[in-house]
Amino acid sequence: MDPAVLEHRREPRARLLPPRHGLQETATLPIPNELVAEIFLRLPTPADLVRASAACASFYRLVASRTFLRRFRKLHRPPLLGFVDGRIFHPVIPPYPSAPAANAVALAADFSFSFLPGPARDWEVLDIRDGRVLLKRPGRQYHEMVVCDPLYRRYLLLPPFPDEQAASLEDPSTIKWYETFLVPAGDEEAATVEETSFRVIWMAQCKFRLFTFVFSSSTGQWGVVPSPSWSDLFAGLPSLEMATPLNTRQYAYGCFYWMAGYMAEAKMLVLDTRRMEFSIAEPPPDGFAMAMVEAGEGRPGVFVNPHGGSKFRYSTMQNDGGSLSQWQEEKTISLGYGYYIIGSTERYLFLYQLQSPLPNPGVFTLDVQTFQLERVCDQHLGHAYSNFPPSLLSSPTVSSGKLPITSRC
Repeated sequence: MDPAVLEHRREPRARLLPPRHGLQETATLPIPNELVAEIFLRLPTPADLVRASAACASFYRLVASRTFLRRFRKLHRPPLLGFVDGRIFHPVIPPYPSAPAANAVALAADFSFSFLPGPARDWEVLDIRDGRVLLKRPGRQYHEMVVCDPLYRRYLLLPPFPDEQAASLEDPSTIKWYETFLVPAGDEEAATVEETSFRVIWMAQCKFRLFTFVFSSSTGQWGVVPSPSWSDLFAGLPSLEMATPLNTRQYAYGCFYWMAGYMAEAKMLVLDTRRMEFSIAEPPPDGFAMAMVEAGEGRPGVFVNPHGGSKFRYSTMQNDGGSLSQWQEEKTISLGYGYYIIGSTERYLFLYQLQSPLPNPGVFTLDVQTFQLERVCDQHLGHAYSNFPPSLLSSPTVSSGKLPITSRC
């Protein structure tokens, strides 16, 4: 091979223009790593970065560094790879851009959860976020819970609630609703905590109060979130003892949202996970058939499908005197009949189409940035799974492994 080609593959260099008019050639200059890093951070997809890292050893060392990977993951959300239905992973289908990565994950990960203790059939998936899966199985008093990483086959069993916390609950017979879910790591958290750190929230809607416990993998303990009474939260509204249970959990920019109350007097219960504080916000009009996304610049966005028709209203929460409080309609999107909202992530609205010219119904994503509609799966299949595929970009999302880590592709 030409020595010049070998030299190029060993170390990237910038050459000046060839000599002209008797001028001597100037020595080649290496491209500073800081500049290469800034270029690589702007590559549009993880696949482009992996290909660039294979060009030479110095590129690989730069891309594989922990500092660079943190910055890249902060700027680029992991792609949607598929859906988990029970203990089966259904990868997204071509021509969706992440289909090749999804197939790699289908081969490398264990979504049967055979690495968890006890029979795998006992475990039920509760939530999936950031490559982690939260599961539960029946216990003697409360459900046993575990957070695992199916790609690296690691898991962490969550401890039971301390006796004093369990004793603080109202009469269990008054629990109208409860759920357990994973807390996303916000941008500020991602820069300061380990990538394997996570939090889990358990919430119960009781007769007089909302009880909330938070587990932190950093401390290995459950904590209590101070919760005001329903009468303090929903002053002037009918008692939630008669209202419908909290429903339609949504997430955007560090906050979870639930609809609460009757249709005419409905409010949104907001939990700010950065301060672990509850508050009340006004819902968008006709907001019971809705899904929230991140509109940019810290503004939550929401898609609403009034009365199940063919039109979807997209609104964003506006800044009113330093606080986000007013919904403003941005546009109306007409998709035709047969589309139903089934969920969302920070960037995508998930739609299920029953009436389709195609042979089978399917799941579509609507990109909040481009409003492009793309088919991703043949049918509605449980929890969405997003992650970086098996490569130098992926890393364990759970620190404690109870079994040896198996090899991956």
